[in-house]
Amino acid sequence: MIEQRLSGALGINATDLAAMEHLVTDGPLTAKELADRLRVSTAASTHIVDRLEKAGHIVRRPHATDRRKVMVEPVAESTDRLFGHLRPLLHGVESLVEALSPGDRDVVEAFLSGVVQVYTDTADSFPQS
Repeated sequence: MIEQRLSGALGINATDLAAMEHLVTDGPLTAKELADRLRVSTAASTHIVDRLEKAGHIVRRPHATDRRKVMVEPVAESTDRLFGHLRPLLHGVESLVEALSPGDRDVVEAFLSGVVQVYTDTADSFPQS
């Protein structure tokens, strides 16, 4: 639900939002690196980058040391908009965590770490397409 609302607020689709999340989190990437993270073809990644560029969310820049490569990076204004929409969520979760005792935090952390491990193990068992 949050992804739908966030992509709607930014005027992009869910796949483009996932690309933006990688670019904001991981920094500038090549279209190939972005394709690998999204698990799409390089052709699909190029279309995603084209859409994000047209929408004003990213820019393409030459690679610092390899003239053959082009780096894709988020525009600061789009990153600010993204975090502006996420800020209430982040503050809300932070408030919940701060309200827990240290022992309760340890229990919640152990539980969530276990859930993440189950998700990871399950995802890793799926056949690669």
